[in-house]
Amino acid sequence: MKNRPINVFLLDDEFPMLDEFRQRGVYLTAIKKDDLYHLAVNSEWKHLIDLQQLIIDVITSSACQEGLVNLLGFNTPTQALKEIENGILPDVVIYDWEYPNAPMHSPNAKNWLLEILKKTEAFVFVYSKMRDELPRFLNLSEFAEYAPRFQLFLKGGKFKSSFSAEEFIYQYIIGTATDRGEIKINGIKVEFASNNYLKSASDILFLQRILGSQYVLDELNKIDFTVNELGVEKILNDSHGYLLFSEEKKILVNPSEKINQKELEPLIRLSYSEVIKRFSIEALEDTLERGFLVM
Repeated sequence: MKNRPINVFLLDDEFPMLDEFRQRGVYLTAIKKDDLYHLAVNSEWKHLIDLQQLIIDVITSSACQEGLVNLLGFNTPTQALKEIENGILPDVVIYDWEYPNAPMHSPNAKNWLLEILKKTEAFVFVYSKMRDELPRFLNLSEFAEYAPRFQLFLKGGKFKSSFSAEEFIYQYIIGTATDRGEIKINGIKVEFASNNYLKSASDILFLQRILGSQYVLDELNKIDFTVNELGVEKILNDSHGYLLFSEEKKILVNPSEKINQKELEPLIRLSYSEVIKRFSIEALEDTLERGFLVM
């Protein structure tokens, strides 16, 4: 559990505009959690219903109710940057790409994003309706050093696993705030506890990429949607998956890889759970994808 609440900045210019909020000047600076919740439950969000639900889920989460998450909304990146200059640093940023004064091909959105990355240690979700057009902006050399700290998502879109973008962002926020909490997969509530297999809720993505989305959902049902040490071990062991390992050459091998395994003998068989315990879940996924991995 963190020593302080994590700050989550939500940057989007399409928050519903209420007359009462205009009169109070709510939109001119950081929109506080209570006002965001009021917007989420009392306004029409039209095509942003996924973002609306994300706000509701975060604010009503046990982590937020316990004071572990501080959610702030901003109409523009410049408002967020002013807050950063005032010493309020975000841990997580949900960054909409398009703004009236920064259309798709404008350098403004890129420069604002770079400034946020440079001035903070935050993880940034670039959250856009134009996901497929953005990689050429984000693959520029100036973003290279920050690549581990941002992820591109389509608003309201399905991630390549069974997560939607909003579900993944929600899990990341809750996982950053606490090592235990309630997350959601396909709208289903799942209790997550940090363990020796998965350090944070978002690590469930590894399981889904390794084992398949439907398999993981079926297995979660068998363990009453509680992700803990025993639950993860059951999911892994029930798959009967394994890798081969050369102690002498320190190489992990996918048994289905068409390489000359005789040259690597003697090989020992390690179950998926043994691979994760001995190395890491990242090593397991890399080996399955690449065929072999030198440790």
